[in-house]
Amino acid sequence: MNILTLLIVNILLHVVAAFCLVPVGRTLKAGPAVWFWVLSNLVHAAGLLIVVSPHAGPGKPPPISSLIGNLQIDWGTMLAFVGVQSFLGLPRRSLWLLAPAGILSCAKIGVFLGVGLHMPINVILGCGCRLLLASGTAWLLIRHAERDVRIAAWTMAGFNLAWAAVLLTRMVWEAFQVLPHGGVVIGDLREPTTSMALLLRVGVTFTLTLGYLWMVGQRLQARLVTLADQDPLTGIANRRVLWEKGARMVERAHQNKQPLGVLMIDIDHFKAINDRWGHSGGDMVIRRVAETIAGVIRATDVVGRVGGEEFAVVLPEADGITVGTVAERIRRAVEQLVIVPGTAIQCTISVGRANIAPDVGWDALVDAADQALYRAKTGGRNRVEAYVWDGMGQQAVAAPEAPGLAAACMI
Repeated sequence: MNILTLLIVNILLHVVAAFCLVPVGRTLKAGPAVWFWVLSNLVHAAGLLIVVSPHAGPGKPPPISSLIGNLQIDWGTMLAFVGVQSFLGLPRRSLWLLAPAGILSCAKIGVFLGVGLHMPINVILGCGCRLLLASGTAWLLIRHAERDVRIAAWTMAGFNLAWAAVLLTRMVWEAFQVLPHGGVVIGDLREPTTSMALLLRVGVTFTLTLGYLWMVGQRLQARLVTLADQDPLTGIANRRVLWEKGARMVERAHQNKQPLGVLMIDIDHFKAINDRWGHSGGDMVIRRVAETIAGVIRATDVVGRVGGEEFAVVLPEADGITVGTVAERIRRAVEQLVIVPGTAIQCTISVGRANIAPDVGWDALVDAADQALYRAKTGGRNRVEAYVWDGMGQQAVAAPEAPGLAAACMI
């Protein structure tokens, strides 16, 4: 395959890559990184087109066209580097590598003004520029990729390091095998490593495009999982996830003969909060109560929002005393909570608690904690009530654990 054909193939591949990335940026709202990658491919295609266009007609191509085309290829590589930085959400100072890469690229202009278009020197400068950017891209992906996209990011990093090794090899070849002999026609495409470089670029463009799509896909998949598993208002587990985890934890507790408890928590007089402060105020209260609960429970406990202003906590390996202690700790923390500094919004919670008993499954355990919560609400609110099983797995009479308090919600 001759060099002109390889140039045309590379141009078409960059254009196709850009058009493949455009729908990702438009429909999936994957962020500005995708548009940097789209622009990178288009700039690469334009640069290669400038290089190849003069060779399609009669006569010797002007040297300036090769210089401009190669400069655009460098700029396209810089745009791809900026895209990776943007995708990872890094600060602008992480783009410092653009400075030395830009100096190497602009040095081609100085060489052109001094001695004209000298292909071996241009190749060394261009490969140096792209070597820095490929190595820098690999470092960013290895060092800063979040866990959700790590597989794709590290694979891309490995590929960038391999491409950097290829660029370094070409630089060494040009410096020690081509430049000293001076047998190259300056500005001609017959430079000995050009055809191999163009052939490798086909694989580079194809692999980079797949890598970009892979990273975007992994991130979107992680976001979908998060949306499916988390309550959108509070960020804690939603009812579905809590119910699935709770059922598994109860089953495991029975198998291992370990204790386990459940808390059902409800914000007192929540309707009054909504009526006084509006739904935005109510949402703020729900978020702050969720944060408070999550902040005082044990590391092994699981909290979720059941719905509305109601929450549930599963406490594995917790006997009745431990469950009661955690419940009271939560109640006190919410009672002392300042929802919004400088405002009069305060609230309390009622808590119902229950521990597993023989042959008691997840649904029955939740129902027991719910009944205890109902007693806490009717008994004065801002209190903890326990559901106690008798020897037959039925409810036994239990005294309230905290005195009923008036003015449970102070607004």
